[in-house]
Amino acid sequence: MAKKKKNGLHIGSYVIRPLGLAVIGILLVALIVVGALIVFRSIGVSGPDTSEPEPTRQVITLTPTPTATVAATPTVTVEPSPTPSPTPSLRSATIRSLGEIVVEQNVLSSARTETSYDFTPMFEMISDVVGNADYTVGDVEGPMDNRADSAYSGSNPFNTPPQIMLAMKAAGVDMLTLANGQSLDMLFDGLQQTISNCKTAEMEYIGAFASQEEFDTPKIIEINGINVGFLNYTTDLGGMEEQASTNALTYGVATNTNTNPAEDVQAAREAGADVVIAYISWGDVGVRSLGDDDYNTAMALTRAGVDVIVGYHPHTVIAPRWLEAQTEDGSTQRTLCLCATGNFLSDQRDRYTSNGIIFEFTIQETSAGEFEITNPVYIPTYVWRYDAEDGDGYEYRVLAVGEWLENRPEGMSDDEFNHLQMVWNDIQETMSQGNVNATVSAN
Repeated sequence: MAKKKKNGLHIGSYVIRPLGLAVIGILLVALIVVGALIVFRSIGVSGPDTSEPEPTRQVITLTPTPTATVAATPTVTVEPSPTPSPTPSLRSATIRSLGEIVVEQNVLSSARTETSYDFTPMFEMISDVVGNADYTVGDVEGPMDNRADSAYSGSNPFNTPPQIMLAMKAAGVDMLTLANGQSLDMLFDGLQQTISNCKTAEMEYIGAFASQEEFDTPKIIEINGINVGFLNYTTDLGGMEEQASTNALTYGVATNTNTNPAEDVQAAREAGADVVIAYISWGDVGVRSLGDDDYNTAMALTRAGVDVIVGYHPHTVIAPRWLEAQTEDGSTQRTLCLCATGNFLSDQRDRYTSNGIIFEFTIQETSAGEFEITNPVYIPTYVWRYDAEDGDGYEYRVLAVGEWLENRPEGMSDDEFNHLQMVWNDIQETMSQGNVNATVSAN
């Protein structure tokens, strides 16, 4: 009789009862759940959150300091320190004016050579003095007319060989004044020939003009960067105006009747002149003081705005003055006026006419950009006349007196040497009579 099987799961000889199966089932389910949780957690899926919520926190966001980007060290180009521009120095210019040159008959004869005229020896002992300035102005009385039919003469009418220009230029003269009492001695044509000869010799000139246009055009010369306006007038034509042509009196030579100094100064200023210098032939021959009429003329030039006046014609030295006057714009004009220069070269032998001065002044720029006339200086000069070696006539040498006071020139007589020393004293006495504190100089 077969045996009855026991209830449960038979595995081999083992029998798992229903209760045991239930337990095993529960364990299997638990294992599956735990395995699922592990799998889900590993892939980021979480089950419902049954934990208690954490307390709310205040969230403070800290902005992190950005990591500084280290820039590459820039390449520094070392520029050399710029050389500072030098402060421009204040401009200045020295102007020298010679005494009168009067080529009288004995002087003319002395310059005569076999074929021409040569005045160079007369300047050889003073040429280093004449040109020792930034600009030098000279005066020759009368025309220098070399037309074929024009005779040279050392007396009225005067006419000097133009070769004197070459000697003056070689000695350092830059400009000639042509307006004087003898300007029309060879009439208008002779004056025009004189102008032509100045151009040929490359010598600047003022006071005489080749045309109305030239007459109307201001004469401006740049000296060391300073624009200097030059004027030249004469108050006398020696009676030759009665014979002269209309052109001669209209524009040929500048006189006190065909010019207006105020207009001339204004025109020069408008043309760029920083300073205006006027040379004027006035006064009476042989006088040693300025007459009332000439003083009034000087004051008119001052009111017109002229900065320096240099006078000719008396053939003596007349003391300089500072003049002051009110101009049309109400400003005060201060003008240096040398009333007369004396003679630089002539045959005159009197105590006060055998000599003269070279007059120097300085145009000085100020820090305000204006210009002043400063440092007036004078150099006494003497005309040494001695017998020519051949016994025919004389030789002439112009001397700077101060250079020979202790060591007379070879061959100078005692009388001449005493005269030379007297000139030195006379001129200093004369120059002290004005209100200008001018300095005497040997050269």
